[in-house]
Amino acid sequence: MEEINILEIKNLNFKSDGQQILDNFNLKVKKGSIHSILFKKEKSKNKILEFLQGKNGFNNAKLIIKGVKTNRKKLKNSDKNIIYLINQYSAVNPEKDPLGIFKFNNTGDNENRSTVFPEMTISENIFFGREPLKSFLFFKAIDNQKMNELTKNLLSLLELELYPDQKMMELSPLEKQLVEILKALSYQAEILLIDQAVVNIVEEKKSIFFDFIKKLKEKGITVVYFTQEIKEVFTSSDYVSVLKDGKNMGEYKVSNLEYNELALLLMGK
Repeated sequence: MEEINILEIKNLNFKSDGQQILDNFNLKVKKGSIHSILFKKEKSKNKILEFLQGKNGFNNAKLIIKGVKTNRKKLKNSDKNIIYLINQYSAVNPEKDPLGIFKFNNTGDNENRSTVFPEMTISENIFFGREPLKSFLFFKAIDNQKMNELTKNLLSLLELELYPDQKMMELSPLEKQLVEILKALSYQAEILLIDQAVVNIVEEKKSIFFDFIKKLKEKGITVVYFTQEIKEVFTSSDYVSVLKDGKNMGEYKVSNLEYNELALLLMGK
């Protein structure tokens, strides 16, 4: 049975100050897979993410979701977030960002921002701005009981002891990033864009993160994982594309590759 491509990028180009950042970049991602984008240059990777988030400046490129040409702005107007981005800054606390470098909890153009409200509970973080409501006479109020029940169901997917009424400030970076994934699930996301999300997680805990995204794959969720670490590709992924000199140097099934082969694709001439 032929595997279905849930996401495709065609003819993605971007030039800045005479430098070709993306050079006819193409990508096909199979539904229900974990597909790594192994890259060297942050600029090229960032432009791909900008394109997937509906930024301007990519006039001739095509974004195809489930076989239909679309763009991120159209997706935002749908009832659910089909694509959801999680990056290495998602779990940054404001005390680690006193100058607001990451635009904490702001909705500006810069995606390098935390989405964590440390003083709030896990439930409040996941459903912030989308809290379930209950009616009382002519008034409406947040239905905390229902919100906690929904959160409890999401937390049951984790092999960690976390509780809906726990404050986010009590959680480790790993736990915060996992809660961020649960938030994506609450939006009914079908494609997770994960950009170097384990950078701030201690080495011995990274396997918990990767085991969880594999669990999501079993539920039919597609993960596009951006990384500079070859080791992470072999730990996490079914497929890998090598982003080099702004081009996709090819799509490979990870099980058919050796570490040295992949390193040569990334580093070799």
